[in-house]
Amino acid sequence: MDLKELYIPTLLDISFETVGKLVFGIGVYKRLPEILKSLGVTAPLVVTDKGIINAGIFNKIKEPLADASSTVIVYDKVVTEPTIESMEAVKDFVREQNCDGVIGLGGGSSMDTAKIAALMKNNPGNVADYLNQRFEKPRLPLILVPTTAGTGAEMTGDIVFSIGHEKKWFSTSKALADVALVDPLLTVSMPPRVTASTGLDALSHAIEALMTTYSNPLTDVMALKAAEWVIKYVERAYTQGKDIVARYYMSLAATTAGIVNQNAPATLPHSVGYTLAHRYNLPHGISCAIPLPYCMRYNLPMCIDKFATIGSFFGITSGTKREIALRVIEKIRELIASLDIPTSLKDLGVPKELLPTLAKELIEKYPRPHNICRIDIKKAEDLYTRMWEGIL
Repeated sequence: MDLKELYIPTLLDISFETVGKLVFGIGVYKRLPEILKSLGVTAPLVVTDKGIINAGIFNKIKEPLADASSTVIVYDKVVTEPTIESMEAVKDFVREQNCDGVIGLGGGSSMDTAKIAALMKNNPGNVADYLNQRFEKPRLPLILVPTTAGTGAEMTGDIVFSIGHEKKWFSTSKALADVALVDPLLTVSMPPRVTASTGLDALSHAIEALMTTYSNPLTDVMALKAAEWVIKYVERAYTQGKDIVARYYMSLAATTAGIVNQNAPATLPHSVGYTLAHRYNLPHGISCAIPLPYCMRYNLPMCIDKFATIGSFFGITSGTKREIALRVIEKIRELIASLDIPTSLKDLGVPKELLPTLAKELIEKYPRPHNICRIDIKKAEDLYTRMWEGIL
């Protein structure tokens, strides 16, 4: 039998991708001038949104930018959930500008939009063309500066947007940033709901990385550590946004989970989330968090050891590994509820008669063949029923 037909998680070859350089710490945004100089950028395009402008976050980096650049161009039309139209808009804008580098400042939407700007400056055609073809020409130098702690987009080559009501994405190593500049100070102004949504996105990335056929000992170690930090600090950050220790470790968790996500991609919870997000106007992290404990229960047979390891983060030390793993899944749901997030599809307001439609959409539009346990339409329908009834 060909080894490729077997699932041998501890014996697989390991291939690992990440950004060119990570700069992390309190106040590191002030190092923008030296980073721009190292990349030869003198006229950067800053891609951000009006919320970042209005919150005064852009003003924090304005002075360092002025010290390093003769010209700074600002694009502040990023939308909360990028669409093909919003991506085409930034493509048109960047092609009209005399810029020689791109800075993505904001959450995952701003950073994904910045990736498009950097890629499409020199590559011809429309954004959607690259769902089916490679980027051949080099992109502009790219610096990603997150102002949330969750998406980990600063560490991935993923770009997500919607065409109509359908989520689309592509992942390319050419979208990996030259520099990810992660400063927890820039996350302090996040309101509680954004803190919850982005923090749970980081938790989803970490735990989903344990539930994929791409997982390996290296990604597992990082995923478990990211999960531990979220479990320990997300409620603190949610309750007291100025708790800089909590913000520091949430930023570290998000960045670490982003590194993991680039190498052990998201699985079933993200796909379920895509079937819910546009129907119920859910932020991305919340749409992934609601199904997370149910998908953990579905994948439990292949993940007992890993989930049992998470038990110690909740102080669970007694019982068999399976018993501990089951208690961990319940604790994850309790953590989600503590952040004022619905924990069942019924609580979300999903009508029960919609469940077969959602299950069909999951299988047909958002399959995850690398999910650790295979799923078919019958199992998907059962999964959605359990999520609606709140049965783990």
